[in-house]
Amino acid sequence: GSAFPVPPDSWLDIAEAKPAKKTIRADDDMPFIEELPSADETVASAPSQFAGKLVGDRTVHRFSGSFSKTSLILSQEVTARGGSLVVVDYTLEEGASATKLRVTHDTGTERVLRVREIRGKRELPSSVAAFDKLMARTSFAPDDNEAEIAKQKSTCLVGDQQLDCEKTDYRVKIGDQTATFSIARSSDGRDVSGEISDASGKIIYKSELIESRSGLPANVASR
Repeated sequence: GSAFPVPPDSWLDIAEAKPAKKTIRADDDMPFIEELPSADETVASAPSQFAGKLVGDRTVHRFSGSFSKTSLILSQEVTARGGSLVVVDYTLEEGASATKLRVTHDTGTERVLRVREIRGKRELPSSVAAFDKLMARTSFAPDDNEAEIAKQKSTCLVGDQQLDCEKTDYRVKIGDQTATFSIARSSDGRDVSGEISDASGKIIYKSELIESRSGLPANVASR
């Protein structure tokens, strides 16, 4: 089938990350700044989604629909930057339970270099596989994209902020079932929501950006 017009991972502001080629031991406790990859490992084929991230940047997405038994809340917050590295805390809330992972990304290649699990005040060794599993809980992709069927201007609500958006609808396939995939994108290029519904209108998958906060540049934050 044709390439998906907007990969589901792009609905998450900084969620898409490539597995690390470089092996970091799970018990490696060196400061993240020492995990700088070599120069020949930092060439990216496209601008990195992490490149402009600032400490304090935070997004919260809600996921619902029949794909999951309960609604999910995924929070992502940039907690540190150094050299070509950025550290992001990912918290996935599912009902009464929550999983929090602290992930070091290489901003040049978007690879995951280290993963820690946060339990209370403790930071425990974890793995790239654990991060991939957490992110997979929030993902759902149709089997095929058949055609763009509609496009219209609209408004989107993120928290209490109203944004100008463009909504695009696609006809997609999930197995042999025809469904509609709708994406709402703000005028500044952010994917604000994505929704997949079946022919009867039942929501199979819905992703909503419900909070977005920007951090401050280091020279401002330190004043």
